[in-house]
Amino acid sequence: MKAHTMTDDVIFWKWISENMIALVTETTVYHWSMEGDSQPTKIFDRHSSLSGCQIINYRTDAAQNWLLLIGISAQQNRVVGAMQLYSVERKVSQPIEGHAAAFIQFKMEGNQQESTLFGFAVRGAAGGKLTSLRLNSPTGNSHSRTS
Repeated sequence: MKAHTMTDDVIFWKWISENMIALVTETTVYHWSMEGDSQPTKIFDRHSSLSGCQIINYRTDAAQNWLLLIGISAQQNRVVGAMQLYSVERKVSQPIEGHAAAFIQFKMEGNQQESTLFGFAVRGAAGGKLTSLRLNSPTGNSHSRTS
């Protein structure tokens, strides 16, 4: 069993692996390993697009190279989704409008390595939209498809 006192309130937390918890504050996302005597480690700052949002989910790809924070807020009599996609390798965030998302590893025919696919859904005033992206590929190219 472990204990740690955070300087900011934790507003959302989730197990992201057998031995790792993600902790979300109003400004920052941390990962805390349950092994050894480690303390929570800052992973990234929350994007301003998630300011004032209720955090509803946090996801990672299988290797924890891609991280996703998902929040919702009420705007103009509808629920608006806001997401922050973070690349651990590049240390870069991208804000995305959306309500739900998932990562999956997929091996394309003819490729030696798996690609990380990212799918997300957004429901706007004009209707719903589902987008899928290949975040990494053996060739280094990214591709997207929207329906």
